[in-house]
Amino acid sequence: MTGRRKHRRREKLHITPPAGDRQSQWPCLLSNIAVAVSPLRNLTGDTNYNVIAEVFTEGLVSSLRRRGRGFSLQRVASESDTSVDSISVVEPPIRYLIAGSAQRGDPGGLRINIRITDASTSEYLWARRYEFKLEEAGSIQARMIRRISRELHLLLLRDEIRRAAQAFDTEPDPQECLASAVLALKGGLRREPAAEAQRWFLAALAGDPRNVDALVGFSRTCQELVSNPWWSDPATVAVASDLGREVIAIALELTPGHACALNVQGMLYSAAGELHEAEHAFERALAMDQRLATAHSFAGYNAVFLDRANQTLPAIERAMRIDRAERRHSIWFFFAGFSELLLGRAEASVALLRQSLERNPSYGSARLFLIAALSLSSQRGEAARCAASFQKMYPYYPASAFEQLWVSRSASATYRTQILPLFQRIREFGVAT
Repeated sequence: MTGRRKHRRREKLHITPPAGDRQSQWPCLLSNIAVAVSPLRNLTGDTNYNVIAEVFTEGLVSSLRRRGRGFSLQRVASESDTSVDSISVVEPPIRYLIAGSAQRGDPGGLRINIRITDASTSEYLWARRYEFKLEEAGSIQARMIRRISRELHLLLLRDEIRRAAQAFDTEPDPQECLASAVLALKGGLRREPAAEAQRWFLAALAGDPRNVDALVGFSRTCQELVSNPWWSDPATVAVASDLGREVIAIALELTPGHACALNVQGMLYSAAGELHEAEHAFERALAMDQRLATAHSFAGYNAVFLDRANQTLPAIERAMRIDRAERRHSIWFFFAGFSELLLGRAEASVALLRQSLERNPSYGSARLFLIAALSLSSQRGEAARCAASFQKMYPYYPASAFEQLWVSRSASATYRTQILPLFQRIREFGVAT
């Protein structure tokens, strides 16, 4: 490929959001899959099995609403009816139908057939049979629902890959796309580089859907969006969280010992409040590579939410010793400053958060908590100026979501005792009200 051709393709994928409309311009994660769920049909001839069918259907709907925030769900009375018993308003036409049946299996057992079909063509997109003893129903149901969620997310990912590939005249070259993604990420932890890199990772997957580097890279850009939710609207951030976790799981199935993939999985778990799962993922990542600086730093940040904020600063110091030129130093200084703030060391927190902002002036998290740190350090004038700057930089993000973002991260009573007074300070300056 000539240099001129590369340049032309890069221009097609480059992101230039209109001024004043930044929040709505995240260029990926635009798919909204309309899914109909039909009740599991009881074909056993025994009405006693109706309960199992109903429990499965309700469990599926509940799980998809929780784990599939990129889906528009509608419950239908049967496979041929898509108009009744609406769960939520579905604006796009139904694209996929989930249906199945329960039949008697071996003595004392049950056989469930489940499938996903294209609603417009009736083509089977995925089907699976599960046979089990009745006492295994609960665990098998959880496994079935988990697999259905995975398959729907793969359909969502397929739509995003197709959209990214439309920018190319021919099939994208995965290695060239990956190189462009890496180049975009050198722009630092900012909205535009992350979004551009995400499109390049998707383009790489168009050429090679099993490319682990592209899967990990895409999931990492999802994590960056989740950690900086003011980059886009809440619905897109929710999709990034759900899809990122599914995609990184696929990458780990392809390469179970991939340290960077385990690290990204830990980040996404932590952001979703699955703190012990995150801790385990970080431990596995570091078991594979003790010099993975980001795993040290994010494990230290995750410790904050597990009532171990005293572990954060030493973890950040380890990460800094390992990688002195890491582009994520801004994040690491924030982690350290946040933990020091929770521990009541406001002046140390101010110094660390300012170091974070020196490296990335647009880092919203550091600027948000610097308001509280300055206030606690009796620097109210500086706190007020910091609050005004924050609100000017992020005018579109729903103000009420700031507090929820951090409070919901952990159910720990100790953590909530630490975090809630900080938001009380922040609210005094008109933020997160």
